[in-house]
Amino acid sequence: MELERDDVRITPTRGLGFACETVSPKRDGEAMKSTEVGSVLLLHGLNSHATNPNARAMAVALAKRGMRVISFDLPGHGACESDGDARGVYAGKEAALARARSALAATATERFTIVGSSMGGALAIFCANAMRGEEGRAVERVVLINPLMKMKMALPRVALAALRLASYAAPRLEVSPKPRDKLDVDEDQRPDFDDEAQAQCDADALSWDKGVSLRTAVELYDLVAHNAGNRPEDCGMVRLSFETPVLLITGGRDNVISPDTAIDRAKLAVQAGGKAEHVQFALAGHSLTLQSRREEVFDLVANWRWK
Repeated sequence: MELERDDVRITPTRGLGFACETVSPKRDGEAMKSTEVGSVLLLHGLNSHATNPNARAMAVALAKRGMRVISFDLPGHGACESDGDARGVYAGKEAALARARSALAATATERFTIVGSSMGGALAIFCANAMRGEEGRAVERVVLINPLMKMKMALPRVALAALRLASYAAPRLEVSPKPRDKLDVDEDQRPDFDDEAQAQCDADALSWDKGVSLRTAVELYDLVAHNAGNRPEDCGMVRLSFETPVLLITGGRDNVISPDTAIDRAKLAVQAGGKAEHVQFALAGHSLTLQSRREEVFDLVANWRWK
């Protein structure tokens, strides 16, 4: 994966209490401003972080295509610079939204596209809905890449409430193994996968390499429940699509998150009159940057506009 290029500039933003950087295209050796190019707020997935090779490859690719990309560490991810921020313990959607707002303010970004992958896709829906109508901000598009739309196990509210209480006492307790895209499956079910690119990600020191903690799991359930709904008025993606164009990109062989729920919600948005479109890469898995057609994904993310 291409992580550095001479025609982009990578600028860290200091003093936020969490890692944040801007990847910008250059013109005549200088980074271009947000008023000159389109801006993207990039939300990484579970266990990743702003400068993980996977996220950085997306940021560099979009900057190469003329976009200015702001990425930051979600709570419980990456360097964990602030007090109370523990790697592997995701602190929830409201904390993530607060960081998104801080990153946008610190980089003077007013008009932008949100691009989110996996957990970051679910957060993209939540953040875009939360920031709609805020003074000085305009979400122009939302791109969802294999977003988390449904948990594998359904739990009643009483059980979730009890688990939340338990998570305050034992937030780091591992409750499930680390999700992995490449599984030991039959050849006809194996996703198109770049082992060398995955090795780059695995070698990254700041990426979380252990299982899912209890606090993280509880907060993921909360995020998914907030976005859920079988009726248009209850579904976060559908509500968003009424005002903001939404592009859903899925991998047909995603072994981490089944794409079926996200696809159903995109169809529901279209049926309800929303501005939504779905594109599937049939042989791809969960991470669309870890496959042979990633340049097509980068082109799609950069260039897609509502018809």
